[in-house]
Parts: sequence; structure tokens; C-alpha cells
Amino acid sequence: MDYQRLWQAVAPDDFGPRVSAVWTDEYLTEIRAEPSDIVVVDPGNGFNYVFDLAGSMSDSPAPWSPRVLGVWGPSQPGASLRQDSRIKGHPRPRRGQDDRGHLIAFASGGGYDINLLPMDAALNRGWSDDGARFRAMERRAAASPGTLFFIRPIYSDDTDRPTRFEVGVQDGDELIVDAFANEDTRSGAMSSSALRRAAALPIDRDLIVGCLDTTNAHDALFDKGWRSGPGSLSRGERNLVAGVTGHVAESVTELLLDALQWHVLWHFTGPGRHGVDLLFLAPDDKVVAVEVKGTLVPGRVPRLSRRELGQMSAAWVDKADNPGTAELGLQSVDVYGGVVAVNFADLTWRVGLTSNFAVLRPVLDVAHLESLAWLDEE
Repeated sequence: MDYQRLWQAVAPDDFGPRVSAVWTDEYLTEIRAEPSDIVVVDPGNGFNYVFDLAGSMSDSPAPWSPRVLGVWGPSQPGASLRQDSRIKGHPRPRRGQDDRGHLIAFASGGGYDINLLPMDAALNRGWSDDGARFRAMERRAAASPGTLFFIRPIYSDDTDRPTRFEVGVQDGDELIVDAFANEDTRSGAMSSSALRRAAALPIDRDLIVGCLDTTNAHDALFDKGWRSGPGSLSRGERNLVAGVTGHVAESVTELLLDALQWHVLWHFTGPGRHGVDLLFLAPDDKVVAVEVKGTLVPGRVPRLSRRELGQMSAAWVDKADNPGTAELGLQSVDVYGGVVAVNFADLTWRVGLTSNFAVLRPVLDVAHLESLAWLDEE
């Protein structure tokens, strides 16, 4: 649909009624629904929902499900408390990869019931590139209450699950429009290549020394490999020191970020490797799940593992045996992500951050760690 042409042809206040009329005409032509079944519902959140009753109020229901044809209205300040019981009470989507997605985001005044439909988790949670763009449009509407926002579900069968969405948000005198498939468009786990583009920030040697107890055999072995290089270790010693390197890197990371007013909420202490290493509260009150990598090899930037679920992917953060997020009742949609690579030989550390677990962005300056607002920029 040519939304831009309609936007130029009418006043902004007239756009919503006009576009909903076009949605209705196109739907009636394609589906051959009864015009009397198409109603406009205002559930009290300031938005107008064009809805097909599909004969549900008559003795002759249509063969397709009742469903929303489109929503439009000015964004509203979000409610102060999310009622999770209302979401859980909504029918569970039949497709296992789907969420009970909000047509209008909670932060923009969206509610429950008619506002919920089956939405792919990667799109709804911003995990994919499409999801990141979708969430950026939602944030733009939420940031300026009164901004026109619309979303039109497109259906290709008789169910109430859309195959794609057409979305628009007002930006001053302009209208930004995009379309999104209701599916997981991710190509794979998040790439950590951004770490190679990140600034190599310096580490004071004494900070590392302070993290070691050389009376401990494992720490002493790490100290030997650090000062004399990994070539000074036998193959067996290198295998032993690998885990120690990770633990020391985590301790160093805690101290470096603590100096920047990042406060540790949780750190991994048990055996094995099941989830994120650290959870921090950043200076602007954002929760950040951090994976830490360490190396003794000069010039090397460690990479994330791609075995099974890729490390720091949204699915990996959300898995049930990820103790940090599970214990705090968090999911990837609630947190930001970070990857820290500590090179002990070079005395440097690099950081990559993500707001959506789809794209890792390099930290180019310490100022990027003092506020994470730049991550939310489109």
C-alpha cells in the first residue's frame, strides 16, 4: 500500500480514518467478508482497532478466525505496571517460536486482549535485524507521546496469525514506513567481529597482579604463562590454564567496569559453563549480561563460541539452564548484552555491546561505557 501518497494527500489528523477505510476496502475485496462484521474498537488506550468479527456474533460464522485488520492512533504514555497475568491468560500461540506479541507496544500505551496476537519471537523481541528495526520504530513512538503510529497485520490463510506487518510512525512532518515478515529472519548467531573494531583500552599490570594468588597452583601456572608467554607451558599446562585465564579475565572485567560505576548483580561461581559470566547494572540503570573472554596470545581477539546455541544469542540467554538470568527472572528482552575480550599479553581489553542480541556494536571510547543511550539510536 502506498502510505506515503496518502500521507501527502491528507492532514495528519485525517490519516488514521482514511487509512483504516482503505484497509477495510482491500480486506473486503480479498476475503469477501461481510461489511457488517467489520467494526472499529477503542479498548480505552486511545488506539483504534479495525476488527473482523468473522460472523462470530451470528449463527453463521465465517471459515476464517476473528482478527485485527489494523490499528492506528497517537502513542500514549505506557502504564506503570505490566500485568503479566493478562498476557499469560491469552491463548498460547500454536507455533512454538511465537510470542503473544503486542500490536501496540506496552511502552506506547498498548494493552492486552485485542492488542495481542501470535508474533515471531525474533521479531517481537528485536533479536533479528528486522526485529531491531521494528523495535526502533516502537521506541520512536514511545519516546514522543502523541506521535501517530499504525500497524497492519497481513494474513495469508484463515487463521489469526499474520504472515507479515506493515508499520508506520510519524517523524515530525514525515512518515516512516516499513514492512516485516512474521518469521525469524536471523542468519545465525550474533557475530563478534565488532570486537576487532573496538578500541583497545589499556589495563594496568598491577590490576591483574591483584587478581592473582600465586600460592595457588593454578594461579601460579597462569602467572607463568602470562609473564613468559604461552610457549613456556606444556600442552597439558596450557589445557589447565585455559579455564584459569577465563576466571582471571572475569575478575579483571569486574574491576575495570566497577571503576566506571558498573555494579555487579550476579557472577558465575559454579562448575561448568551454562550461561552468561556476569550481570551488571550499568550507570544509566540498564541491566547488561556480559560474556568474558581472555587470552594469553599477543594480538589475538577471542571469539564467541558457535557450538549448539551461539553464545550471546537471544536464545542462548533465554535458555532455562542459564543460571544468572533465570535466578533474577530476566530474559533477553529485559537486558542488554556485552562481550569483553581481555588480552593479557597486550594489556588491553575490548568491549562490544548489543541492545537486541542481533548486532554487536564496538565500544570506540570509554564514554560509550558511561551511558548506553547510543545503543538505542536507530
